[in-house]
Amino acid sequence: MKKISVGKGIMYAAFFIIMLTCIIPFILIISISFSTETDVLNDGFRLIPEHFSTRAYEAAFEQFGRILKSFGVTFFYAAIGTFLSVAMMAMAGYVLAHKECYFKKAFTFYLTVTMFFSGGLVPTYLVMTKLLHLGDTIWVYIVGGITPYTIFVFRTYFKQLPDSVSESARIDGATEMQVLSKVIVPMSMPVLATFSFLGFSSRWNDYTMSMYYITDPDLYTIQYLLQNILNEASTIKQMQQQLGLALAKNEVIPTETLKFALCVLGSIPVLIMFPFFQRYYSKGMIVGSVKG
Repeated sequence: MKKISVGKGIMYAAFFIIMLTCIIPFILIISISFSTETDVLNDGFRLIPEHFSTRAYEAAFEQFGRILKSFGVTFFYAAIGTFLSVAMMAMAGYVLAHKECYFKKAFTFYLTVTMFFSGGLVPTYLVMTKLLHLGDTIWVYIVGGITPYTIFVFRTYFKQLPDSVSESARIDGATEMQVLSKVIVPMSMPVLATFSFLGFSSRWNDYTMSMYYITDPDLYTIQYLLQNILNEASTIKQMQQQLGLALAKNEVIPTETLKFALCVLGSIPVLIMFPFFQRYYSKGMIVGSVKG
């Protein structure tokens, strides 16, 4: 067997501890979601449920129709919004990476200013609802999402690519769009995959867009809907307690375990997607550390 030095042993032990600090909370969330409400209230949280129960998931899936619609809306928001924003930011970064780009300093200055200063929530709300009339429409989810920082990261990455490859493609008659789509994009998968995953996960976990711009329950994102379901369950349980209603055990709404069941349901799609991006993720995360 290969001997491991003391330094590497300490490093592996530290990484193992860090791994446990990431894994154990998630296991705890799953365990609580499959526990009974009584066990959680009386005994607190356990890594292994004392009494296994699916009552929290049954309570959540009583709203199955609403949850299914919200999953569809959220997938549209996360997938289409991420694709469009990453595509536009990549094209902007590609243009700024060119030495021959006209007004490059002016564009860079403009992006830098907007990176540190914004109009704020009220002007954004007025533009979305009064000017663009996107309130209570699904299209409000795919407007915006362009960040100057990401454009600068794309620019930095594209600058590192050898010019000879794109120049040979131009000599063969390729247009700039063909150079970008058929030469630059395949060579830039780490940074593209990294920001695609980050954009997808941030949009999937977002609830503010629904809270600010949507009043139609059929257009709620999954995170905002799950929050509403939890609030509704808590309100009903409080009313039952105030009225002193004696309910059967299976009729009591498990608000404590329901919180964790909703966390599990909301995180499943992101957990499924992460393995497909994992091989690019670590390489793409260090791109911004390279001076552009």
